[in-house]
Amino acid sequence: MPATRNTAARGKKKVLITALLLIGLMVGLAACRGFFGQAPIALITAIMPADTESPVTVTFDISQSNDPDGNISTFTLDYGDGNTDTGTDVSVAITHTYTKDGTFTVTLTVTDGDGRIGMATTTVTIGPAMVTYARDNAGNYDIWRMVADGTGAAAVVSTTFDELFPDLVKGTRDTVAYAAEDGTTWNIYKVAVTGGVGTQLTTQTDSNQIQPSWSKNGDKIAYASNADTTQTPSDTTWEIWTMNADGSNPQALTDQTPSWAIAPVYSPTSNDLLFVSDLNNTAGGTAIWKWDGTNATQLYPTTTTHTYHYGDASTGLATSTALNLPTGAGISRPAWSPDASKIAFSTDKDGTTINIYVMDADAATAPKTLEDYVEDEYGVTNTEITTADDEFSPYWLEDGSGLVFARDDGTTVNLYKVLFVATDTDPVGTVVQLTSSTSHNSTMPAAKR
Repeated sequence: MPATRNTAARGKKKVLITALLLIGLMVGLAACRGFFGQAPIALITAIMPADTESPVTVTFDISQSNDPDGNISTFTLDYGDGNTDTGTDVSVAITHTYTKDGTFTVTLTVTDGDGRIGMATTTVTIGPAMVTYARDNAGNYDIWRMVADGTGAAAVVSTTFDELFPDLVKGTRDTVAYAAEDGTTWNIYKVAVTGGVGTQLTTQTDSNQIQPSWSKNGDKIAYASNADTTQTPSDTTWEIWTMNADGSNPQALTDQTPSWAIAPVYSPTSNDLLFVSDLNNTAGGTAIWKWDGTNATQLYPTTTTHTYHYGDASTGLATSTALNLPTGAGISRPAWSPDASKIAFSTDKDGTTINIYVMDADAATAPKTLEDYVEDEYGVTNTEITTADDEFSPYWLEDGSGLVFARDDGTTVNLYKVLFVATDTDPVGTVVQLTSSTSHNSTMPAAKR
C-alpha cells in the first residue's frame, strides 16, 4: 500500500510539472510571437480619374493590406499635400481631393495588434487648372486651352470656320461642347479635350444653335436655339433647348414667347439652370431666370421696367455667319461658383460700361461689383478689378484660385484673372492678365462648371 501511494503521488507531481512546463512554454511562445512575429504588409493602389486637372479626387485602394499572423488594427494615409487620414478598416476605399497641381508621394502606414508597422508608398500627379476659351486666330474664332496662369496656350479645334461658346463636361472634363458655323448656320458640336475632329450634335438647319452647357452628370446639354416648329427662325424666336449628350431627343425647354431666352448654364451641383430672358420687361431690359426642373422663374432683378441687361450683356463678335441674337442680347453668360452658392454675371447697369457683379445664388441680397465682392470676401481693395473697360464672360476656376473674365479695352479683348488665393508672387485680389495679344481677341472662358 505505501508503495502504491508513493507511485500515485509521483504521478500527480509529474502531471503538475508537465502542466507548468506547458504553461511556461505557451507564455514563452506568446512572448516570442511578440518579439519574433511578422510585421503587417501595407499595399496601396491609386485609382486616378480620367480628368487629372486640379482639383482632382483620387481613390486609394488599401484593401490588400494584411497581417500574416494577426489583424491590422489601424492605418494612416499621408497624402503628401499636408493632409492625412486615419482609420481601422482597410477594406473601405478612401478618397482624397487634391486642390493643387504637382506630384505627391502618398504613404500608407498600417499597424497590427502587436504594435508592428508596415509601410508602402505610391505617387499621384495632378495637372494644373486649365481655361478653355475662344480666340480669333488667322481670321476666325477657334477653341483654345491654356493653363490658368496664361501659359501653354494651344488650339483644341481650329478650322476655316468660327467656333465659339466652349463648355467642358462636368466631372470628367474630358470633352468640350461648342458652337460652330458652317457658313450658313450654327450648330452644337463636341470634341475630346485633347483635340481632334468635332462630332456634330444638332442639325436644326436653318436655325442657329449656340451656347451649349453640360448638365451636372454630363448626360444632357442645354443650348440656345432660334429654331421653331415651322423652321422659320428669327431674332425673336430664341428659346432654351435640351438634348441628350449624343445629340438625340432635342426639345424646347422654355416657352418665353413672345419674348426670348438665351445664355443657358447648368448648376454644377443640381439640375438648376440659369438663363437670360426679356420676358415681362416692358422697357427693353433683361433679367436672369432660373429653371428648377419644373418651372422657370425670374431670379434677378425682379423689376420689369428697367432698360438694363443682366447676365448676357457683352460686346459683339465679328463672325462669318451672323448669330442673329435678339435685340438687347449678348455673348456673355451667368456663371455659378464651384459650390453653386454664388452667381457672377455681367451687366450694363452702370451706364455705358459693362461690369461683372456677384450675388448669392438665391439673389436674397443685392449683387456687388466684383471689386466690392473681393473687398468684402477677402478684405482686399484693388481698384483695378472693375474698370472703365467692358468686363464680361465671368468663369470661376474650379480649384477656387480665382475668377477669369474677358476685358475689352476698345482695341482687343483679352482674358484676365482676379486671384482669390495668393501665389508666390501676387497677393489675393491681384488682377493677372492671362492673354496679351494686341491683334487677337480671346473671350468666353469656360470649363467644368
